[in-house]
Amino acid sequence: MSIVVTGASGFIGGAVARALAERGADVLSIGRTDPGIDGVSHLDWDLRETAPQALAARSAGIEALVHAAALVADWGEATAFHEVNVAGTRRLLDALPRARVVHLSSTEVYDPRADHEGLYEEGGPIGADGYLSDYARSKAAAEAVVQRVHPQAAILRPAPVYGPGDTHWFPAFARRIRRGVLRLPAAHGRLTSLTHIDNAVTAVLAALGRSHAAGPINVADPHPYELRQALNTYMARAGMAPVRIEEQPADLAMIRAWAAERRARTLRRGRRAPHTTRVAVARLSRGRSYDVTRLRTVLGVEPRQELAPR
Repeated sequence: MSIVVTGASGFIGGAVARALAERGADVLSIGRTDPGIDGVSHLDWDLRETAPQALAARSAGIEALVHAAALVADWGEATAFHEVNVAGTRRLLDALPRARVVHLSSTEVYDPRADHEGLYEEGGPIGADGYLSDYARSKAAAEAVVQRVHPQAAILRPAPVYGPGDTHWFPAFARRIRRGVLRLPAAHGRLTSLTHIDNAVTAVLAALGRSHAAGPINVADPHPYELRQALNTYMARAGMAPVRIEEQPADLAMIRAWAAERRARTLRRGRRAPHTTRVAVARLSRGRSYDVTRLRTVLGVEPRQELAPR
């Protein structure tokens, strides 16, 4: 099977590309950076530009596309997110019109201001004005593009992904620890879904093998976590000392984030990211759990609870 993987130099895309190559697939990485994965060939293409002729020459033989590339950040220029995540997605789909499409989206397409408690896929996307970040807005728009151009595509919505090779989710918390203390917005026992990288990869492989699987599908570990417990479990397994968590009122944290964003917009014309954003506060202080029934019934995937206490 000949499969294109975008974002193979990143965490999720790289794990998918390696898994496919190990299973004997003919894998072509597309992006600005060669991931250097054994058994994976590479074609340079910045999705902000027109598709290269080299891809057009090979497109007829490409059976599937895993689109994991994206510009990911809580802060940035709206035009940059749109050009990569929305317009870039459309260019990619136009370049590979016959391929089976598995699109990696995100649970960020749900309402950032509301609690998510076992939320079904029908909970999002919401209206563009309801989002707190241009990243989330662009991911929702990208889903609309995929469903319009390739209505038979599978759209996977992983919760925050962690595991070996992660440089974003848990490491971001570790970087904020000062003298054994981590300050977070108060969550009052709310639960958070997380996705181990193995569960994310398994979902992608299943979607590639089930051509009837279409539309959005939540991807997460089977049960949500109390974030603070999950954090200390992760750190213990990484050989790090337990961390003491100090909570601040969520309303106060949101006000401070709003003020930080306002200051950032006045500095360097908004290019300097604030220390904390409103979307980060909302993500940590509200429930973020998702129903994975479609993952089980449509894709046939039984996810594993990787951070369960042992």
